[in-house]
Amino acid sequence: MNKHLSPLALLFFLKDQVSSKIGLLPAILVVCDYLNFLKGQYFIQISCFVVLVLLAAFVEYFSFTYEFLDNELVIRSGLFKKKEKHIPYSRIQTIHTNHPFWIEPLKLTKVILETANQDDDGIVVLRVISQAELERLQATMQVAESAVEDEVKGYLINSRDLAIYTLTSPGIIAGIVLVLGFYGKLSDFNIKIDFSWPLLLLVLLVGIVLSFLATWQRYYNFNIYNEQNQLKAKSGLFTKTQMTLPVKRIQGIIFEATYFRFLTKLVSIQAIASSKVTGEEEGNINLIPVVEAKYAADALHELLPTWPSVIKKLIPLAKSGKRALFVYRFNCWFWISLVVNLLAYLYLGQAFIWVAILSLVIGLYILFTSIIIGKTSGVSFDDKYLYLGTKRYFKIIKAILPRDKIQYLKLSQSVWMKRKKLMHIELEVMDKNYGYQIRVRYLPEQVAKNVQKWFMEKISR
Repeated sequence: MNKHLSPLALLFFLKDQVSSKIGLLPAILVVCDYLNFLKGQYFIQISCFVVLVLLAAFVEYFSFTYEFLDNELVIRSGLFKKKEKHIPYSRIQTIHTNHPFWIEPLKLTKVILETANQDDDGIVVLRVISQAELERLQATMQVAESAVEDEVKGYLINSRDLAIYTLTSPGIIAGIVLVLGFYGKLSDFNIKIDFSWPLLLLVLLVGIVLSFLATWQRYYNFNIYNEQNQLKAKSGLFTKTQMTLPVKRIQGIIFEATYFRFLTKLVSIQAIASSKVTGEEEGNINLIPVVEAKYAADALHELLPTWPSVIKKLIPLAKSGKRALFVYRFNCWFWISLVVNLLAYLYLGQAFIWVAILSLVIGLYILFTSIIIGKTSGVSFDDKYLYLGTKRYFKIIKAILPRDKIQYLKLSQSVWMKRKKLMHIELEVMDKNYGYQIRVRYLPEQVAKNVQKWFMEKISR
């Protein structure tokens, strides 16, 4: 139920109006004399000014209302330009009261609420309300906080998933290289160590263990939950980290996996966010560092109930598109490896064989990844969301993107692709820096045009 402030609040509104407009009075007197309007009749001119100030104070008072709801305080103001401000109780950090001596006997008080809102000054003022209303506000906040504590649900990382995630992390390779480098530097200190395979394996094992512990402690006991449309996460064993992300900052959701994690059926759930709470190069924030793929949709729905809980079935690449994808990747590998192997044969002598073996391994890797990309790429959409499956850098991703968050969408087609009726789609959503681009290659031409038509509906609205 909307309520007005105490009538005594009129005095405070009047004081504010006089303070903000008293500087206009000399200008009004000069203009009236210049226009020969009520010239010399200063009493009438000042009286008109006082009437306007009183009228403005009355309008400000009667258009200002507040309402205590179960989970939030709602403040409405404005006569011609209506404003409505919703302040969740969970966002109120401190409550200050101020009661001049002359209103204290009337059991009235001025209430100042300091919130965590970063979009404005974060201060909410209730000019004059009764002590009973203040107590009601405090009681309602306590009930809401208790309900939030009871209802807050989230995701707690699984130790098994974290162990597999850590073992498949690129940091393992970095740790091995670091330990090997240290092993090689021992000779600089005249420390002689006889080379042996057991010792080398021990060194590699130490590198793996150190890298494992570094990643493990970072995400140890990772927990994330949604509290009043704020995603809050905590993790860490030796170094504690915390993150708070407003849901409204999320521009898209990414299910991401490296090729090896794809085989282990693990994914990371990330948010593309227009926020600087992350130190990563891109504006991606790890909502859930690792979760089994079959449970990923449920985990996301727990955090973001208003977002789709599953990725809609994608329209896959046609056979001609999969063929084109493989041919493109094979050609890139073939011509580069041909040149490299030729140079190695001419200048490296017997070492040429190692370059050839490495080229063969890379070729098998490209074959393997081409099969995965061909199986996982595709696109689909519904009324609000675009669903994409594609490769980005060295990772397989599936994306959920709201139509109103997509900054641009572009189709491209070479002369060769036109004969095959294939098209690329490229789009961008905003992250904390310049934008997060996603590209799906070799889609059927008609599917790509349908996506473009769907996106154009955003502009026509």
